[in-house]
Amino acid sequence: MLIHYIFDLLALLSGVLVSFWFRRKYGLVRPVGVTQESQHHYYLLVLLFGLIGGSILFGTLNLYLSGQAGVAKSMLGGVFGAIVGAEVFKYFAGIRQSTGLYFVPGLIVLIAVGRIGCFLSGLADFTYGIETSLPWGIDFGDGLKRHPVQLYETCVMLVFLIVLLVSYPKYPVFWQTQGFYIFVLFYAGQRFIWEFLKPYSAVFGSFNLFQLLCLGLLGYAAMMLVITRQNHD
Repeated sequence: MLIHYIFDLLALLSGVLVSFWFRRKYGLVRPVGVTQESQHHYYLLVLLFGLIGGSILFGTLNLYLSGQAGVAKSMLGGVFGAIVGAEVFKYFAGIRQSTGLYFVPGLIVLIAVGRIGCFLSGLADFTYGIETSLPWGIDFGDGLKRHPVQLYETCVMLVFLIVLLVSYPKYPVFWQTQGFYIFVLFYAGQRFIWEFLKPYSAVFGSFNLFQLLCLGLLGYAAMMLVITRQNHD
């Protein structure tokens, strides 16, 4: 699992660097609506606790539901936890606009690079895909060719990042007001699809735990997009 820890660090470092570059390039001093430096620090702390707590909680719970022992992390669970923390903080702080675009470029890179670490960790990481006869199937050491779902996610998230970086200079207001919710919609949607290609146990109908989280995020993003557009009409 050493390779996974190395890529976790690479993911964190690259995410921070891309985030710093994006914010500096476009003059994003702090998230929209967060007006005070002290408030900014508290907001970041809440997000960090939500990210770590959600990641460990849902990653470990998925292991348990799939009949596996141990403690695990989940980026999807982390995103879910961070969003819950952010919305609670915003409610009590009286912040009504979207604050999330500030984090999106770095978060995309964190996900994309982290997934490469999952891929290189093989079977031990328990993020591999189900068996496939497709020519790009990967044998992780058990003699079966499997979907490299980790790389699927890396590729589509990088495509989203390219779209964001190319279009942001032309449509900054759109991205500032709706961009985070578009990101959540895209991230949860693609992750929901890839989950059908994983060997996780179903917990409700044919859906696994992560798909239920994805549905929750899709509902959240759709609702917030509707509210945001109504507020700007």
